[in-house]
Amino acid sequence: MLSIVYNVVIAPLTNYVQSSHSFIYRFVLFVLMKQKDTEHPNLTRNDQEVLKSIILHAKIPDTEIAKKMGLSPQAVFKIRHKLEESGIIKGYHPILDLKKLGIGVMALLVIKLTPEVWDTHSDVQIAERIRQIPYVINAYRVLDPNASHILVMGFRDLTQMDKYIAKMQTRFAREVLIQRIYPFAPNKVILESPVGLLYEILDKKEFPMDEFFLKQK
Repeated sequence: MLSIVYNVVIAPLTNYVQSSHSFIYRFVLFVLMKQKDTEHPNLTRNDQEVLKSIILHAKIPDTEIAKKMGLSPQAVFKIRHKLEESGIIKGYHPILDLKKLGIGVMALLVIKLTPEVWDTHSDVQIAERIRQIPYVINAYRVLDPNASHILVMGFRDLTQMDKYIAKMQTRFAREVLIQRIYPFAPNKVILESPVGLLYEILDKKEFPMDEFFLKQK
């Protein structure tokens, strides 16, 4: 009975769907080819230019971008919405002057969590805990035999920083090993923008290394 059903119903239907002349086959193929790559959305040249303008000036109005690019404000609005919907733009954040807010010293900490921590916490749980530390400005998970995380932290002054670091070295010595400490002043931050990388990635440009410091004579 099953063989009859297969020969009479399933096999002919399968052959029809798989046929290169089948409308269904061509339609399904068309849909698959048109599916969006959510991990790497395809950006047009206009998409790229709007994104660059937003990165350089987050609060720039659509009308100003439109005037610069020769587009309508409606077109720029649609592009901005596309960038937001695709997850390329996850939000808009103010650029803060940390020194004026009372941050007198910053520190880059290279730390290594001990096996005792990894035995009782997952990577996700550890990341969530780090997010809750108020002194942490940026945090990165790294894969290195001598380090597990890199933290960029901010403090009112050296006294507060020394007090916090001392607590990490004593009270949390069984959990955290401090591998390196690099303190610096907020006004020593040279760059906090991905726009240079964006130009390289989107424009497919290779910048010559002789321009890294001084041009070769």
